[in-house]
Amino acid sequence: MIFFVAASAISLVGLQASINAPRDAFKECLKSVSSKATNEKVAGDGFEAYARSACSGQLGSFKGAVVKFDMGNKMSKKASDEDADMMIADFMGSAVDNYKYRNGGGEKQVAAAPAPAATPATPTPTPAAAPQPPK
Repeated sequence: MIFFVAASAISLVGLQASINAPRDAFKECLKSVSSKATNEKVAGDGFEAYARSACSGQLGSFKGAVVKFDMGNKMSKKASDEDADMMIADFMGSAVDNYKYRNGGGEKQVAAAPAPAATPATPTPTPAAAPQPPK
């Protein structure tokens, strides 16, 4: 029994390692593209398209590795593709948010909030709180 558990664990570690290299390459590409885009003064809204085109090779290999891993774990092709797309969207979203934050493109325009209504300095007593004459 212990042998089967150990063999399963070793097998899973080996399969997980097949995703690490493409994922790390994709993350490293996003980092380098971010600094390159900063030097080229790419607008925050255009960074995702810029990064997708610059990292298309790494993105493709990462997606392929995720799909292969998921299908090896008995997921359907459609579910594997969706999982890979979600992972890529997470990485891209984080990179875009980070880029906008670092380059000032993440500031949102906030409308001026209406001034609060003036409140009286002393509370107005309610009938129940008003002093009552003795009985």
